[in-house]
Amino acid sequence: MHKYIETALPLAEINDAAIREKAGKRGHPANLHMWWGRSPETSSLAALTAAVMDFTAETSERDLALIAKTVSGDKEALEAIRSSLRERGSLPTVWDAFAGFGGIPIAAQKLGLRVVANDLNPVATMLTRAAADIPARFAGQPPVHPGKLKRTAYSGAQGLAEDVQFYGEWLENQALKLLADAYPQTESGEIPFAWIWVRTVKCPNPACNCHIPLGSSYILSKSKTAQYWAEPVMENGELNFEIHEGECPKDKESNKVSGNGARFRCPACGEITTDEYIKKMGAAHALGAQMLAVVTNTNGKKCFLVPSEIQKAAAEVEMPEEIPPGAIPTNAHWFSPPGFGITEYADLFTPRQMQMLCTFSDLVRKAQDMAASSALAAGMSETSGSLEAGGIGALAYGQAIGIYLAFVVNKMADYNSSMCSWRTAGGNIRSTFGRQAIPMVWTFAEGNPFSSVSGNFKTLLGSVAESVENLGCGSAAVVSQENALSMEHPQNVMICTELPYYRDIGYADLSDFFYIWLRRSLKETYPQMFLSMVTPKEELSTVSTYYGVPKEDAEAKYRADMKMLYEKLYASSTEEYPALLFYCFRKNDLACMKHGGTGSNPSAWEFMLDSLLTAGFRINAVWPMRSEPVSEKADSTRVLIVARKGTDRRGQITRRGFINTLKRELPEKLARLWLGHVQPEDELLSCLGQGLSVFSAYESVLNADGSAMSVHDALQVIYLECEDYIEQRKAAFSENAAESKEE
Repeated sequence: MHKYIETALPLAEINDAAIREKAGKRGHPANLHMWWGRSPETSSLAALTAAVMDFTAETSERDLALIAKTVSGDKEALEAIRSSLRERGSLPTVWDAFAGFGGIPIAAQKLGLRVVANDLNPVATMLTRAAADIPARFAGQPPVHPGKLKRTAYSGAQGLAEDVQFYGEWLENQALKLLADAYPQTESGEIPFAWIWVRTVKCPNPACNCHIPLGSSYILSKSKTAQYWAEPVMENGELNFEIHEGECPKDKESNKVSGNGARFRCPACGEITTDEYIKKMGAAHALGAQMLAVVTNTNGKKCFLVPSEIQKAAAEVEMPEEIPPGAIPTNAHWFSPPGFGITEYADLFTPRQMQMLCTFSDLVRKAQDMAASSALAAGMSETSGSLEAGGIGALAYGQAIGIYLAFVVNKMADYNSSMCSWRTAGGNIRSTFGRQAIPMVWTFAEGNPFSSVSGNFKTLLGSVAESVENLGCGSAAVVSQENALSMEHPQNVMICTELPYYRDIGYADLSDFFYIWLRRSLKETYPQMFLSMVTPKEELSTVSTYYGVPKEDAEAKYRADMKMLYEKLYASSTEEYPALLFYCFRKNDLACMKHGGTGSNPSAWEFMLDSLLTAGFRINAVWPMRSEPVSEKADSTRVLIVARKGTDRRGQITRRGFINTLKRELPEKLARLWLGHVQPEDELLSCLGQGLSVFSAYESVLNADGSAMSVHDALQVIYLECEDYIEQRKAAFSENAAESKEE
């Protein structure tokens, strides 16, 4: 029997909810930790719901409205669906081979479905465990800390969250005692909440002894109520800065020379550096950094002060002896710092930042031990074992607290590196990962972890604790860290996963920034997971083209690996429920369908569809599952491919027979599709999915010469039929509207 996911969806409501979710809100699981390409929980929930609900024309209006209410956050609608599923008795196990952040497992748990999830990346695996596995283990557990309880009764992860907050506050107090000398007050007794720095290099002019400030911007604040800027001045051959209030003159905004590369003018002699010179000096570790301004906030008013000797001296701490190891990848596509001699992850942090993060990270283990002792005193099992061994007792509980506190340290690292720039409009700090890369930053901001600045410990702790409190604590989740190509997949399961997008995001390389800190905090909790210095690099989302590997070789490897993956997914999938495969549809894929071509070199989209069919799947639907607002600038659209084991294929048919069948069956399928609410921008892809269901219903479609019709040719035929149908529908709608107006 067809499911709603194969016929009709309240697509507009689903996409609206996913876009709102991406915007972020307090208490959302995404606030536990940063991750790239996170699966929206709302669209995952809708897809899974529609995949288990049987389509019935008589109840379609009611059922589609129920799905729409569920994704909007209606708890009664969700409980109605859960109750309906419980009445079914046997329910499928959901298998997510590329769990990433864990959005799909969380959604499956909300429906009461058992989850098996996996990811090769240890950071992603830890996030999924924290979001889905750990809360389910300790659901309903009251807090164990010795302080005053905040509630009289606890449900879900409320107790877990309260303990995260309690032991996090203890951790902050201990860190403040250890780091007080590194974060002094100003002479007037104010607490600095940020220090602005500029990188420097010795002037290439042999006759000049100046260290040139590499000032990408000297503007400190350009808000309407407070405008400040800094001016470099030379005094006896020494560089200093003066702080001015008011609008910065255009010619004083920066000493960076227009054009490509790192070209800066010396304020003493006028010499201009070359990009090659800066890189050469960087490679020789001859780039420095000088404090440019101290930022305070008194009664909501930001002030920018010339750094005193006390402030300068406080920052001149020794780099800790034991620092997290790990080399930054040299590909400039995601990482530009190595081109300037910043080659180790430790190089991304100032000595004071490194000392601070190491202190917080080391205190995580002490907080974890304290929580375990309190859990034991509260009556939790002493012999249940560790988290890694599946434990649910005192030791595992303490380790769980440690994981969430390690996330806080990781979030602090994101806001406390020398690649954090200063927002002149808002007067706060940008995180390291403003985008999916680590670009070079010349003028950077350092925050005070004990103040109110962005990235301070107190704020980040509260964000993590609030997210823990709102975790679902649903059905059990089994989470593993393995290679999806070589591991043994579970059998007879409903697949729901984000397929790796070719050359999209370098998860493995980017996540090393966070891995090195997780490893320092948690290597005793999960020794096997954190055995290596950096994350595994065998990810399917190919990045090797950015390391000098020929494009043809990289693409051939990706396609061979994906073919193998589709075969494994087919073998593990159940016949009763469709497989849900999220993928990336790009503009050039649509261009191929519109404008034709030989099809001799299929796009990644055509290759994916062909490989699914070759593995044995039928493609029954394609849905645009957006997580970003519609934009002409966007190169791609996230889509959901709905596929089933093709055990009921009809055999062979001729090309003409296929076209006739398409013309006959497509209108009925599209009539069902319009039962849901589909926005105009999503109509074409949704229609194409219904056309593909006709094509894939046959084992093969034969051309006049006896050759098999390719997916490329089929898509062209389907595209023309869908386009024609949509135009006819629009014309009929316009005609009806005109007639109604006349009446």
